[in-house]
Amino acid sequence: MLMGSLPTQVQQVNQLDQKIQEQRKIAPLIRQQKKKQAQRKGPDPNANYTFHKISVIPEFPHPEKARQLLERLRDDRGIRAIMAARKWSVGELIELTPFEATILGYNRNAGQLIALRLRTDDLSGFRHYDSVRKVLLHELTHNVWGDHDDNFHALNRQLNKDVVNLDWTAHGAKSLGGGDYYTPEDQDDDEDAYGSDVLYESGTYRLGAGAKSEPSQAMTPEQRRQRLATAALSRLTKKEEQEMDEGCGSSAQHPVK
Repeated sequence: MLMGSLPTQVQQVNQLDQKIQEQRKIAPLIRQQKKKQAQRKGPDPNANYTFHKISVIPEFPHPEKARQLLERLRDDRGIRAIMAARKWSVGELIELTPFEATILGYNRNAGQLIALRLRTDDLSGFRHYDSVRKVLLHELTHNVWGDHDDNFHALNRQLNKDVVNLDWTAHGAKSLGGGDYYTPEDQDDDEDAYGSDVLYESGTYRLGAGAKSEPSQAMTPEQRRQRLATAALSRLTKKEEQEMDEGCGSSAQHPVK
């Protein structure tokens, strides 16, 4: 029985050896093709328009959750698109110490550093993602305008619209500037992304119509509900605008220069 199987084994070994030889022949061609593809793709032209460093306060509970929240803001598709379109580059995005209880955030030197209040007043959880993102948009507005005047509020309101309109995942793919599409990992819901053991404080929101980007008849009922919910969360109310003006440390303790 063993003697009878020997020719078959020899044949299999020969076939395997032949495949190895063929792979060795085409390997240089494959490497050359991959190299050409990488050269054609080139570097991301928008890579510089981001937050280049993230810092949290390690002494407070769940520092890894705080970092995840800042990373989610950094990688937010709407935020990325806004920064690329306006060519904004921020040196550092940091967690604001909770002991500065009257401040929601500040922008130092027009984009050198932006600090955001992430935690609830009792330090038991984190503020709702959309609330923190609105504060981030407020502080990004200080890249252009220092005072909370009409010019500032006009730009801030526009950014709150753009963060929805420029998020291509809400209504089909959009390029961030003529190059490759920005396709990071899917962003989970707050509870999934940061853990169900962490509490979240919601902001004050008012329902309203969403941004127009595609015919409503082309959307499913679920997509329409999701669009309306996204737009409602992102809409900046007068009350929120006033609260963020009063809670902004950019003009008071950390003036924009």
